[in-house]
Amino acid sequence: MTRYLLVLAVLVLALSGIADAAEPTASRSTFTKLMDVQELWEDEDYAGAIAELEELIERVRDKPYDYAVANQYLAHTAVMAGQQEQARPALEAALTVSERDLGIKLAGEIKMFYAQIVIGDEDYELAKRMFDEWLEVTEEPPKPAQYFSMGYANFMAGYLSEARDYVTMAIDQSPKPPDNWLRLQYTVLFDSGEHEQARAIAISLLDRNPSNESYWRLLASHYLRLEDYQQALATAESALTVGVMQSESDLRRIASMYGHVAVPEKAARHLAMWIEEERVESNAETWRQLGDLWMLARERENAKDALWVSVEMEPDAKTYEFLASIHFEDQEWQRSYEAFERALTLTDPEADADDVHRLEMLTGLTAMRAGHKQEAREFLMLAQQSDELRGQVRSILRELDKS
Repeated sequence: MTRYLLVLAVLVLALSGIADAAEPTASRSTFTKLMDVQELWEDEDYAGAIAELEELIERVRDKPYDYAVANQYLAHTAVMAGQQEQARPALEAALTVSERDLGIKLAGEIKMFYAQIVIGDEDYELAKRMFDEWLEVTEEPPKPAQYFSMGYANFMAGYLSEARDYVTMAIDQSPKPPDNWLRLQYTVLFDSGEHEQARAIAISLLDRNPSNESYWRLLASHYLRLEDYQQALATAESALTVGVMQSESDLRRIASMYGHVAVPEKAARHLAMWIEEERVESNAETWRQLGDLWMLARERENAKDALWVSVEMEPDAKTYEFLASIHFEDQEWQRSYEAFERALTLTDPEADADDVHRLEMLTGLTAMRAGHKQEAREFLMLAQQSDELRGQVRSILRELDKS
């Protein structure tokens, strides 16, 4: 959301400065000067308008109502000129005037305007307070855009119940609420635990614009957050059929979802296809993910092939150790020995000593079974330094001596 989008969208400001009969009014000279400022607005001469207003503010410091109105105009001019940072000080100056001197109408207008400005500054607690104070004095029902702003401020300040009420009123009273209003309503409902209502909002957004992939992601994410992987996957697959969610991150996420719904073979085949089609980057992380999926699918040979590709691209101790354990289970001693040795080489020397000795023992064991007696003895002698593993290591050494 653009920093000052809310400010420009729902700005409430009385341009005349003239209040109802029961309200305070500006002096005639101030009113005339403000009319001159409005003419400068029409000519888009904002620099000239700011200069006129700054001069007026200095002249009317002893006239509270005139001072407040002039600062209100200055804030409005700053927003139109794209100098929003100048609006807040002007409104803060206007708010130094007592509400009795401002009158209900002008006090309400300034509070609403100030609330919009501080939303842009991400000062949400202050915005909420200004909106609450504005509601206490305003005599007209809020407009839908104002309800939305109040909902946004409450949500960002952490008041979910109030946010839900205000956003709902904004949407209910708008003939066609903008998508970003519905997105906020979705978030508020989900965070409030009203998941079914939130899902209905996500679906309505998708119905509005089926080609908008962010709405497909929203619905898929909705199910993922609830750990409903079957529905998340169904949503993602539907998105693929209409030509959206084609990015690499989307495809990786879809592959992971296949794994969650107990069809890892399908996940692995899709990921392998996407690698071949160059739709997913062929890097160590991708091949490690593919190897994990093949293991889940009980296709060990494919898993080993993928994991070896991964470590050839980017050597990694944990992946080597995983590979070594797979080869060990398959009694492929030479490959297991090679993987354990590389894992040991890549292990941080400052790592836990027991972990290092465990790797030394496994490297020695697989070296022995692969027929590398000298290397096996060297690794086992190192592993024997571990008090915890010494008994196992000596047993392996006795086996080595007999071979």
